[in-house]
Amino acid sequence: MIQSIRQMLALFSSEERFSFIWVLLAMLAMGFLQMVGVGVVLPFVSLLSNPASIHENASLEWVYAGMGFQTINGFLIFVGSALLVVLVASNIFTAYTLWLMTHFTWNVQKRISARLLSGYLHQPYEAFLNRNSADTGKNILIESQQFANGVLMPALKATAFGITVVMIIGFLLWLNPLLAIGVAAIFGCAYLGIYLTIRRSLLRIGSERMAANTERFQSVSESFGSIKEVKVTGREDAFLQRYSPAAGEFATAMAKSQVLAQIPKFAIEGLAFGLVMAAMLFLLATGSGVGDALPVASAFVVAGYRLLPALQNVYQGITQWRFNQSVMDTLYQDLVEKGADVTDTDKAQGGPASSTASVSARERLRFENEICLQGVSYRYPNAPANSLSDIDVRISKNSFVALTGTTGAGKTTLADLILGLLEPTEGSISVDGTRLTADNRRHWQANLGYVPQDIYLTDNSIAANIAYGIDSGSIDLAAVERAARIANIHDFIVDKLPEGYGTVVGERGVRLSGGQRQRIGIARALYHDPSVIVLDEATSALDNETERRIVDELDAMRGGRTLIVIAHRLTTVEKCHEVFLLRDGRVAARGSYEELVGGSAEFSALARASSD
Repeated sequence: MIQSIRQMLALFSSEERFSFIWVLLAMLAMGFLQMVGVGVVLPFVSLLSNPASIHENASLEWVYAGMGFQTINGFLIFVGSALLVVLVASNIFTAYTLWLMTHFTWNVQKRISARLLSGYLHQPYEAFLNRNSADTGKNILIESQQFANGVLMPALKATAFGITVVMIIGFLLWLNPLLAIGVAAIFGCAYLGIYLTIRRSLLRIGSERMAANTERFQSVSESFGSIKEVKVTGREDAFLQRYSPAAGEFATAMAKSQVLAQIPKFAIEGLAFGLVMAAMLFLLATGSGVGDALPVASAFVVAGYRLLPALQNVYQGITQWRFNQSVMDTLYQDLVEKGADVTDTDKAQGGPASSTASVSARERLRFENEICLQGVSYRYPNAPANSLSDIDVRISKNSFVALTGTTGAGKTTLADLILGLLEPTEGSISVDGTRLTADNRRHWQANLGYVPQDIYLTDNSIAANIAYGIDSGSIDLAAVERAARIANIHDFIVDKLPEGYGTVVGERGVRLSGGQRQRIGIARALYHDPSVIVLDEATSALDNETERRIVDELDAMRGGRTLIVIAHRLTTVEKCHEVFLLRDGRVAARGSYEELVGGSAEFSALARASSD
């Protein structure tokens, strides 16, 4: 439990730790008012059982006379009304404290989800190679909510009502120590015994819920992510069959946890009634008359009325906390242990202080001569062998170069190194003699435009897709049009689309052809006017004629830009100044297209295959 508390506090920001102090003070005040609500019952019942005691008690007599009461009944009505006010005020403050706790909880959830997103986005590219995107999405959107509902709020309730329990029992100890110890021991042992019996089961069920939830998200994400294939091949039932068992396990785990959290309530309510009767008999057996026993018994009855829900909240909070321990372990691991934590609110929300903020043109790494890769090797995490070995490549500014080779030759890995997504295992990459490091990587990437093989288009306007990732209010429409004109798609947008650049393209750009999506991808890469454009098999999905036309357009638009094309089909590379042929992670040959066709049998075979 102590380790869990440390984990929870580690997930709080410094601002939230300060806010938690105010929440804790409200909890203490709530417990005190609950105790007062129990305590005021005793004198009121004493007055009801013996009204004459008003004149026997100096303080009561002073109030009675000072406020000008003429009858005892009038004074009793006044005391009863005051008692009612105290009880109502106690309940109102309890409601306020619960609101304060709830508000605090969901503020923490909001920031943790933002911290998770920020932490995942700030991770090196390598971290995404072996992690399922559905799992990260689940953690950001669902598990952060589960932390709020299943860990933080139950923990706060357990603390708040635990304080109330302690204060009420403290009052009962002052009232009748022996009886209070007996009541506390019986209630405490009952709840503690039940919790110790099921605590291991709660951890196991919680882990099962976590695993089932991951499986649910993956099956849904994969089914809709490949909806075309699912519909064409009629695989709807296959994905349903994968989803249903996971959904069943998830539902079973949730049901078990909720039942285990509620079971003691029904058993202990009967025990509470028996304890009230036993308390009355105990007071009578110790020689107290009915008149003397009634006030004490009434106080214990009201205390029981307050204690039962308080104890149930403590028990339920601890069981839910235990059940969701795996959630907190996951969040703690991702936010703290992996060093992905961003505690500053502005950073977590991607504000101006964020390290991912756009680098201005003035801050770009200087590139006037060449990109140089010297002795570069790279091995993916946990891979048995290098994907690239001893790569020596120089790419001059304003040149048009190609990386080619068969599947698995290392083309994309080499491009990812140039893009700064991966760091060499050995060797170095430098730009105009400046070695690329973690400190200047963002300044180098500000020079780059990237066009992947599969263009991801959001369900948004053409303009928003070209200015990808830019807030709608900050889009430079002139830059959007300039990029679209260079990519040769401006005329299509303004002449063929109903709302021009404001036309919504549909999820993944389903309303556009492959060539149109590719041109939007090129325009996106050009939006920030980069000096280097990397195309990773960006035309491989197009027919030969469309591919040839786009390559001609790329060569024509190059101007002062450096183009690096990763190509499997060699029709893309005929106009390149230099072609690097990769084989098994090494540069097997280099030269112009004509030189390689005449001097490399492997390249010549690839060229013939591409022209067929």
